[in-house]
Formats: sequence, C-alpha cells, structure tokens
Amino acid sequence: MEFLYTRQQMEGFKGYQSKVKIGNWSEDLELEAAKLKAYLLKKERGELKCTQAEDRFAHALQPAALQPKSNDGYVHFGDVVMLFNQATDGCLACDPQEPLTESTFATTSTWYTEPCSRNTFHIQRWEGRGDKKDAMFDFRDDIVHFGQKIQIVSNPSLVQGINWGGKGHLACFPRTPTSFSRYSRNQEVVMQAESNWASVWEVQYLDPQFKMEMEGQAVPSNAPVALLHCGTHQHLASDVVKYRNDFGTEYEVFGKSFTDVVKGQLGVRERSMLGDCNRWCFVTSIPTDDGPPPSSGLGEGSAQE
Repeated sequence: MEFLYTRQQMEGFKGYQSKVKIGNWSEDLELEAAKLKAYLLKKERGELKCTQAEDRFAHALQPAALQPKSNDGYVHFGDVVMLFNQATDGCLACDPQEPLTESTFATTSTWYTEPCSRNTFHIQRWEGRGDKKDAMFDFRDDIVHFGQKIQIVSNPSLVQGINWGGKGHLACFPRTPTSFSRYSRNQEVVMQAESNWASVWEVQYLDPQFKMEMEGQAVPSNAPVALLHCGTHQHLASDVVKYRNDFGTEYEVFGKSFTDVVKGQLGVRERSMLGDCNRWCFVTSIPTDDGPPPSSGLGEGSAQE
C-alpha cells in the first residue's frame, strides 16, 4: 500500500511546503489556494478580526468637540460635557458594543481623557414626574441648578450604525442577587435605551453644611459636585477597581455613597463630606497652557474637607 503522505506529515510536522514535491503536494497546493481565496473574500467584506477591531476603535474614539452653550462658567442643558472623577483621574465612558442585556450596555471610567464619542455626554432635562422638591423651585432657564433632576445621555454619534435602538441614558439599579456591578458587587450603573425614573439624577453640593442653602443655585462647570440617583438614593461613584475590556484596563463605575460613619447629634448638621469616589466634574472645556478652564468658583471650597 502506497502512502499519500510522508511520515513527517502524518505526525503533524509542517516543515515541507507545497513547493517541495513530497507527499500529497497537489492537495496542499489546492488547500493554500482555497485559504487565500477565503482570506481575500473576508477582507473584501470587512469580516477580518483586525478590520473589525480597527473600525470599532475608530468609531468609538472619533474626536468629539465639547460644546458649552455659554462661557459663563455654568452647566447648561444641551451642553456636550465630560464627567471627570477625582478618585480615578479618569472620565466616564460607555461601550455600546459590550451589551449587558438587550437594552443596556456597560459603563466604565477610562484613562483616555481626550474628548471622543464614548466619553462625551449630553445633559438633558427630566420632563417626567418628579418629587415634592420640584414644587419648591420653578426653573425656567436652561442652566442646571443644584437639586434639579437631570439625565445624562450618550453622544448620538456613538450609537449610529450600531444595531441598538434609541439613545443611551445613564441609569442605576438596586443591588439584587442577580443584578450587581461585576467586580465590587455594588449597585450596577449602565447605559439603557429607555428613559424612565431609573435614569434620573440630581446634582448636589458637596459640602453637607451648605447643601440646603445651595439648592436652587446654578451648577458651576469644571468644579467637583455629587450626582445622586433619585431611584436608589445612592451617589454615582468610581473607584480604582480594574475593569478589563477591549480598550484596555479601565475602572469600574457603580452606585454607592462613600461617607464616614459618625455619630449624629441633635441640632448639629452632618459635617462628613463625600469621598473622592463620589466627586465628579462637568468638564466643558479642556485646560490649555495659558491657564485652567473657566469656572464660576462656587465649588472651589467643596473639594476641601
């Protein structure tokens, strides 16, 4: 019986190519031609892994301009901003191609601080039903105020061309045995398509001694503030908890209030401030070499304990 393959080929050795007329070289030649034809077809259709990864990164990291409505130093509805966290020195980001459920996708705190599609957001007014606090203030202007209900919406260019309906709204859900953040096991913060009470946030002043007095005042840009989730009454937080994805090693975003446990006294206000994990800044402009970005200065003392 004549063998069609050499001993080395039968043992899995690929040292001989089809140019060497040893073994079944004709079949090897046809196999190489078929592999080349399949490669060229995938390249033409854009189905190669490297091409898909390049298109994904180019789409998510495409430059986006920060567009404040005014340079008065306050945050306005409709502004294109970045959310900077003091604990991680990173910006809030989302990834629609990392779906968690059919209508939600993941959020992280990224080290990439250049304005792009995945780390820029729109500030939107909550038009639905509120709580009793909303009856105390009648906000008619387009400036965001402390104590006002807002929604944080993803950049529209991020979800274009992706099979995912609607805009992304930053939302938080209570912690359950089946719903929690991936690593820290806190409340899960995601981007969801539906606009409901789970995607409503309230901007709060950091210093608890002046929090009541500051309600109704304009929110300064580029100054530390706190974001309280209206549904769970937990603050938006991010800590140095490694979250690995296709963009590298980033940090996890979740819902938890980091405050010191102190004994309360009757008639004495709470003096413990929120931790660095709960401190966020609405960045409306990138600092330049000439100086820091403009700010109204209302939050300068809030970052000091």
